[in-house]
Amino acid sequence: MTAAHAAIDSSGDIVNGTSPAVPEVVGWGSYIQSIGILLLLLGALYGLLWFVKKVGMNKGFRGKKGDQITLNVEERFHLGPKKQLVVVRFLNKRLLLGVTDHQINLLSETEAEDDTSDSSDSKEFKKIMGQLRDADSDS
Repeated sequence: MTAAHAAIDSSGDIVNGTSPAVPEVVGWGSYIQSIGILLLLLGALYGLLWFVKKVGMNKGFRGKKGDQITLNVEERFHLGPKKQLVVVRFLNKRLLLGVTDHQINLLSETEAEDDTSDSSDSKEFKKIMGQLRDADSDS
């Protein structure tokens, strides 16, 4: 069969009411449906992230004592962009950490009291941190 015969056969199909396979035209409805599905997925992802942040991640590091939080950030002092001093209470120790965007260094370690009330050591530390903040804001 030659190309001319194939053209005549296909034109005959059109005349008889049958047409060869024609691609379906995509309308606005399919675009709106796609955008709706995308928005629904983004909303579900946002809800999942909110739930994990609200419920799962804010519990802190828990030790063998069950509900008692064994890791607590007590103070932060920002030295510059992405540089800070952080006082962390872990188990029965108070750690002074130097934190940058590339590393964390242990600067000091002391024994912590069992209660979380303000003792003379923590008052003295807060006084020193306040003086450092005042000196930093003056310069």
